[in-house]
Amino acid sequence: MSGLDSFATKTDRMKTPDHNFGIYKGRTSSISTICRSAIALLFLFPAFIFSVACDDGAHDPHDRIPDMREHTICLKTVPVMGQAGGTSGGTVDVFIYNDDALKRLDAYQRLEIGKDHTVDAASGKGRKIVVAILNPQMRDYEWNGISSLESISGMYADLCMESPETPVMSGTAFLDAETDSSCEMMLAPLVSVIDIRSIRCDFSGKLYDGEKLENAYAYLTNVNSLALLMKDKGFMPAAPLNSDGYHYESSRRMMHPEMVYADFPENIGAEKIQPEIRLYCYPNSSTDDTAGTPFTRLVIAGDISGTRYYYPININGMGTGSDGKPSGIDRNCRYVLDLTITQTGVTDPSVPVSPEAVMTDWTVMEWNSLPETEIEF
Repeated sequence: MSGLDSFATKTDRMKTPDHNFGIYKGRTSSISTICRSAIALLFLFPAFIFSVACDDGAHDPHDRIPDMREHTICLKTVPVMGQAGGTSGGTVDVFIYNDDALKRLDAYQRLEIGKDHTVDAASGKGRKIVVAILNPQMRDYEWNGISSLESISGMYADLCMESPETPVMSGTAFLDAETDSSCEMMLAPLVSVIDIRSIRCDFSGKLYDGEKLENAYAYLTNVNSLALLMKDKGFMPAAPLNSDGYHYESSRRMMHPEMVYADFPENIGAEKIQPEIRLYCYPNSSTDDTAGTPFTRLVIAGDISGTRYYYPININGMGTGSDGKPSGIDRNCRYVLDLTITQTGVTDPSVPVSPEAVMTDWTVMEWNSLPETEIEF
């Protein structure tokens, strides 16, 4: 998928579009044209390897391809969160571009994934770049929005239209229609997961020893609501949600507001609990926490002795790059946290809490870090 990243970098200087429309076509000067195109969704699997097929013209909806080549599709799945399963049903959009200097669109088809886990797609002769998007939200694409590889590389996904069970996924592969019978492709979601695996309080030696964090909840702040669909690295802040605090009105725009907000199932005391809270965000590559490049934060909130306290934790700072700076939040990653609250927090949720107030043990891994499970059809 990294083959498209060089095309996507041109869009980093663009103005950020209004995310109410979901998916957009980016341009280097401005974004003035809404691309009524859709992003795809698929089940719980963050990565799919599949062979995109061309069949002898049976799926040429635009009658513009003179010669066809036949290929067979195979599906493999990688388990997520310990789950595995098939990928029958749903819709896949396949875009096939000429692998030349212009990289113009050769074929676009919307196909249904059948119960036999196979689909066929059509293209002309020659070397091709294949782009796949699964389970699109919108009815169709406009040809002027996808006419080149660069144009599809400038399309945005919208967090407000995401689903935790069917995250937007995309991928690319290369195919020589003259000689190849198949091509393998890895598809991965844009979103990353903030997984609160466990949490407890330890107020030993404090005046409020024995108290619990009551009415507790968790949410994400400074969450990018837009992300370039085909990008792999270098996601800068774009139309952030919940800037410096939880905003109910912002969450109402989301199809699934539970992606950025969750209540703890019980009050948090000295006994460790496993709340099974998973929040979701788009990547954020900021390495310096500034007004223009704010870090995405996990905020734990609750009452101690009747006073509301907040524990904002920088997620961007959990990974570390080769230069020793925070690596930011990457695409398709899981941030697994074990938290111990040791003292009262802050009263302003926009201010990061002192490390002494909450001990944080974390693990950063890709969603597909579990052993791969191959399913043969």
